[in-house]
Amino acid sequence: MMVDRDDWNPGQGKLVGVGVGPGDPGLVTVRAAEAIRITAAVSYPVHKPGATSRALEAARPYLGDGVAKLPLLMPMTRDSVRLRQAHADAAALLEKAGSGGEDIVYLSLGDPLFYSTFGYLADRYPGPVEAISGVTAMSAAAAALGRSLAAGDTPTVVVTGQDHAGLEAALDMGASLVVIKPRSLSCESLDVLEDRGALERAAAALELGTDNQRLMAAVDRAAVESLPYFSVLWVRPEEGEDD
Repeated sequence: MMVDRDDWNPGQGKLVGVGVGPGDPGLVTVRAAEAIRITAAVSYPVHKPGATSRALEAARPYLGDGVAKLPLLMPMTRDSVRLRQAHADAAALLEKAGSGGEDIVYLSLGDPLFYSTFGYLADRYPGPVEAISGVTAMSAAAAALGRSLAAGDTPTVVVTGQDHAGLEAALDMGASLVVIKPRSLSCESLDVLEDRGALERAAAALELGTDNQRLMAAVDRAAVESLPYFSVLWVRPEEGEDD
């Protein structure tokens, strides 16, 4: 995907958002690996200064010799003011890095346009922007669990753990429900999942693509409350088994 805008700086290098999948280097696509291999500079999110980056580790086997690395601080917070400032600061660093016409890759876990910070940076970048798709965590979770997340006419709804209204709406419509970042589920949302028997139809995939990957074919409330940040919770539709 290439984004066209009227406000490009003609001397600015291209920002390329590259999805590296959930963390397993083996799930990096051929096109993504090639973009990583040829770039002279990669940027990637870190949640605090000096922290490691899962996206960088997934891309490491494909990095060229001498590639410049630009960590961008993306704090794990719900404070909208802090987040907006972090996005603005990161975009300014990317603008500076590409000001001489050099292209720069931004590594994103999963897909760069699916619940990724890349979208915020792309909106602020004053040059050409491209996105290279990656394997999403929910697709990797389906493969790991050996279950189809979507089948027939049954709707599939993806929500974050913070979206209580979306979660209730998905249950009301009898959808296949995928919860990204379920650690942020509120007590109210957990009550709904428990009271409506949804947890009895749920499974989870934890730390996908890492040495700590773990699958849970069945979960209860306590298990959901203890899920790590990088997890996917799936609630299959209420009516029968998925095809």
